[in-house]
Amino acid sequence: MKIRLVNILKTLAFVCVAGLCVFGATVVLRDKDSEYKYADFFDRADQIDVLFIGSSHVINAINPAVLYGEYGITSYNMGGHGSIMQSTYWELIEALQYCTPKAVVVDTYMLQKDYKYLDEMYEDSTDEDRASSVAQLHLNMDCWPLDKLKVAAINDLIHDEEIKKQFLVPFYIYHHRWDVLKSNDYKTLMGDGDRNKYFGAEMRYGIELTPGIYGDPEDDNGLGGHTIGEEYLRKIIDECQRKGIDVYVTFLTCSASVDDKRAMDSARIICEQYDVPFVNMQNMGVVDLYTDLNDTGHMNANGAIKATKCIGQILADSGDCADHRDDPAYGYWQERADQFYHEIYDIAVTSDSVYQQLNYLAGAEDVSTILYINDGSQAFGDSEMRTLIHNFIVTSTIYHTDGPYIMIKDAASGQVYEASGAQALDGIETGLGTLHYQPVEHLFRFLYTDEDPENNLLYDDSKIDYDIQIITYDAQSGEILSHNYYKSYGCNYTKG
Repeated sequence: MKIRLVNILKTLAFVCVAGLCVFGATVVLRDKDSEYKYADFFDRADQIDVLFIGSSHVINAINPAVLYGEYGITSYNMGGHGSIMQSTYWELIEALQYCTPKAVVVDTYMLQKDYKYLDEMYEDSTDEDRASSVAQLHLNMDCWPLDKLKVAAINDLIHDEEIKKQFLVPFYIYHHRWDVLKSNDYKTLMGDGDRNKYFGAEMRYGIELTPGIYGDPEDDNGLGGHTIGEEYLRKIIDECQRKGIDVYVTFLTCSASVDDKRAMDSARIICEQYDVPFVNMQNMGVVDLYTDLNDTGHMNANGAIKATKCIGQILADSGDCADHRDDPAYGYWQERADQFYHEIYDIAVTSDSVYQQLNYLAGAEDVSTILYINDGSQAFGDSEMRTLIHNFIVTSTIYHTDGPYIMIKDAASGQVYEASGAQALDGIETGLGTLHYQPVEHLFRFLYTDEDPENNLLYDDSKIDYDIQIITYDAQSGEILSHNYYKSYGCNYTKG
């Protein structure tokens, strides 16, 4: 009897150890993208007042860190890459098991998609398209625990039984990841893995200089019939209204195609039927297609700041979302807001791209800018450069093709000063000091302050052939933060 009891105990111990090993291997081996995105959602679900749902247009266009920094409103960006409306619906249903938001903001990009299953799509869809569609779903679904709700979601989204196993039994798809494991895979086992910095948002910092511009539909009747996308948008609105949650429907700015614009019209029609607000940012002039896109379909961080402030003002005006900035319990949200603005500050000051630096300096509130372009520079014939410079509230008659040209944006005073050709600037009061500018000849010009008249800010013998200079200085202290030189050649710019 004693031997039998010992054997039973050994068996139980073995089963427990084996189970722990399998569990540990499952945690270590599974892809961490979903956990990375949603870690703060699970940790702070009880503090979240707003959910943003939709596709990657939402991921890149709405920054909860900005929303908190500007309005004190707590939110989470639940957007998923390639997330069509039925995926978005199920993610909302999952999220509502953990939080009770005051408002849900749903974007309607891809509303025109009219297929039921992500692993089948359309008849003419390629195998690569179907595989990508399934792979993208993992970002939004892997984080949720396996229960009846997740089974229902996967059954509704995926048709093939083998593919369903990827979502219901993660070890089924991730068991082969041994050769790509990184330190974060092991940190997750201890509960301290990496996490998204901006509450689900992903910021991009490029500039789409040539966005596509498309015509309008022949009528404003929308998609002209029922689509599965429209069906699930209605389900989202129904769910929110049933739970007493304010719902806002958006279409966020992009290079919208004719089909996209038909989807906008359908979204507007549905909103009118349900009496909910439709925020069509495409027609509001909030985001500049020529400076605020990272690519034709997604905003950059500049665009995200503008889009987030726009939505934030609407939410703040509703009076339903509290401002938590004076509450120490929400200090973590402020930390993330400060972190984002510091990141933008660094890009504005230290970027190696003249396009990127000008784009982020134009909106920088704590950084002053001096831009000098020598006469003969190819920048004067660069339409993209012209657009970026005009963001500083530059006078088109001053900035012309002859040069030289200087622009001083003094952030402390809010003033912008310009001179072109033989024009001089004399006695300008700035945070840097009292500035004087005088062009002398092609490769020589004076820019100095009364406080340091011996220091010609625009002259460096080793950079004599660089035709563009950008000087930044702190708005309050006047400390020079950076002095970047660029050489133009064929409208390409090399930093010196």
